[in-house]
Amino acid sequence: MKRAVTLVVLGAAVLMPHRGTAQGMLPSAASIRMQNAPERMRVLWIGAHPDDEDTNLIAWLARGRRVETAYLSLTRGDGGQNLIGNELGEALGVIRTEELLAARRIDGAHQYFARGYDFGFSKTADETRKHWPQDSLLNDVMTVMRAYKPYIVITTFSGTPRDGHGQHQISAIVARQAYDMAADTARFPVKTFGAPWTPLKFYRLARFSPQDRTISINVGEYDPYLGLSYQEIAADSRSQHKSQGEGTLRRKGVVWDYLTREDSRVPAPPAKEEKSIFAGLDTTRLLVQEGRVTRPELPAPIALEAIADRQTLALGDSAKLAMVIYNRGRVPIRVTGAKSGDVVDARIVLPDSAFRWTEWYHGSEITQPWWLSQPRNGDLFTPRITGISEDERERQGWAHLSVRPEGGSVVEVATPIVYHYVDRVRGDVQRSLIVAPGISVTLDQAIEMVRANVASNQLVKATLRSALSDSSPVTVTLSLPRGLSADSLARTIVMAPGATRTLTFKVRGALPRGTHQITATASAKGKSYQTGYVPIEYPHINPQRMYRPSTISVNAVDVALPARLNVAYVPGVGDNIAPVLQQLGVLLTIVDADDLPQTDLSRFTAIVVGPRAYQSSGSLQDNNDYLLSYVRNGGRLVVQYGQGEMQRPGIMPYPITLSQRAERVTDENAPVTFTDPQSPLLNAPNKITQDDFKGWVQERATYMPSTFDSHWHTMLAMNDPGEQPNRAAILAAPYGRGTYIYVSLALFRQLPAGVPGGARIFANLLGGNTIK
Repeated sequence: MKRAVTLVVLGAAVLMPHRGTAQGMLPSAASIRMQNAPERMRVLWIGAHPDDEDTNLIAWLARGRRVETAYLSLTRGDGGQNLIGNELGEALGVIRTEELLAARRIDGAHQYFARGYDFGFSKTADETRKHWPQDSLLNDVMTVMRAYKPYIVITTFSGTPRDGHGQHQISAIVARQAYDMAADTARFPVKTFGAPWTPLKFYRLARFSPQDRTISINVGEYDPYLGLSYQEIAADSRSQHKSQGEGTLRRKGVVWDYLTREDSRVPAPPAKEEKSIFAGLDTTRLLVQEGRVTRPELPAPIALEAIADRQTLALGDSAKLAMVIYNRGRVPIRVTGAKSGDVVDARIVLPDSAFRWTEWYHGSEITQPWWLSQPRNGDLFTPRITGISEDERERQGWAHLSVRPEGGSVVEVATPIVYHYVDRVRGDVQRSLIVAPGISVTLDQAIEMVRANVASNQLVKATLRSALSDSSPVTVTLSLPRGLSADSLARTIVMAPGATRTLTFKVRGALPRGTHQITATASAKGKSYQTGYVPIEYPHINPQRMYRPSTISVNAVDVALPARLNVAYVPGVGDNIAPVLQQLGVLLTIVDADDLPQTDLSRFTAIVVGPRAYQSSGSLQDNNDYLLSYVRNGGRLVVQYGQGEMQRPGIMPYPITLSQRAERVTDENAPVTFTDPQSPLLNAPNKITQDDFKGWVQERATYMPSTFDSHWHTMLAMNDPGEQPNRAAILAAPYGRGTYIYVSLALFRQLPAGVPGGARIFANLLGGNTIK
């Protein structure tokens, strides 16, 4: 009976939506746990990023063989790109963290993270070590290994240059080191890292090198209880990585996946003769479901609800919770641990009935991504790794209850605490209860750029969110640097409980070159507030909030603009360029790719296409002829980098090629050579110098063409250490009576980060002399 309860909970979570989470998502782990359950086999998979894991094998292990499986990612994928929104950096890391948790809800595994901040693509392990002291991440992996105690360790990568990405290499290197030294208490003391542990087998994924495989596994095996194969489950899991465009096809029938055994500490057949990764392990003691799954009997399906009386709770306040335990099974259950006031009830709940009571939840800590609660230390997050999985950390904030089915063992039931309401369009909506400051005040930008010593008018928007339990007057005061003035420096409004309001201040004036601060302070009920949050919400993940000070860092830079600019901007992905151009005083119109045929493009002095726009928009590809015609008739088109789609005939006026592993310059400080210093793009209206390449972030250029047609003019060359220069950072060509410019410089990172040189280069791309 114990095994039946454990198995059905793990299996049922694949297909049944859990109604106790914000977006109808499944809980991160089983919502019912049995006390004194038999020990299960444990497997730990280690990679560098979200989406490095092999969900096929993870689903086969966790769902098919009932193995307790976990994925440890060294990073949260902060340095990647974003196909679904404009979040980059830490905000993208929040999205990708939630995407991994969504994936684990489907494939049944646990999720761990190390402290690595994904600083962007790196080409070697040595380059990666400059950002991540290797012992730091090894310590993290060791902490997880000793806490989780895996019998089998699997890595995605080999730890050699063939892995490509330096972060991939490091993930495999530290995985093997942790496997080798997990029992070493001299180097890794018990007090710091926990009790020693000896993993017994070490495997590497051989999907990238199937010729090296020592074992093949049919992950296409069909599970009659779940109604899906493990590959189909894995496809749904993989498809949660939507920000990275990882949508995956469900496939029926036999699907092979491959592993290479690299070490075994137990007697086992030779690696090439091994028939099971569990060979040599004591599967009589460790729970492993071998062979076909049979549907277990569950004597007492149990559901717990914890409904809060509000969605947002002010820090220090308490929310009333309506608690309900439902017995939807066939036998009575005894409830223990349900609090009614100060009395703990021991209540019998009959089949098809429920027990209700009230509890109170005290808001003692702000709800936010825990790893962002302190500033980063370089490229490592600051809070230490404790060996608690991300899904278990999430579960710790749920409501918990112990029950005993008649004739069975005690099980723990847990559910998220939610605010429950109906939406006329979406229907049933349940949002997790969050704890927030009484008043949150968020300015619309954290960083802005303006032209130094040039008068400008700008709107500063302060978004207020109230978590207070009653209506309250709130006063917002704006603090401005010398040189700026506002239509009013203080305003007062009355905010209802849970309300969101936006106040707009008209700010004008000029600032000298340098960095300046605009700060907003909200005051209510005798308290002052200077922080706010930015919501991160997408349908496939649980909502999150990122806190930041209510301050705008204004970078006043020396940038000249071409005369009479009128720019159309076709947005790309992960694209925050347009707002910065507007801050600099560029007259700009956002044009959707669908609207190109009916838009009078001739009125624009330049058109800009955002990064990866052609990849993400079929409409842009379909309507590309309108852009090329605009150039032929005398217009200037600036296209930011794309990927393989840019090689398709008809996209660009003259061909380019990208190598299979596209060239890029990942060192943001890499030397830049001016191969054509007289190029108009380097001279007007701003004289570009080496100073304009100082202070860059993350990378110089990405997805650079490796070859290009002779029509293209080049002016810059750059390369990472030990590589040949690439001259395709900016390609410009006359086309008809106009100019076509293709840019693989990482300007999409530099402008939002406030890098002056990025703004000066972009201004030159928008106008100036014609390329001949």
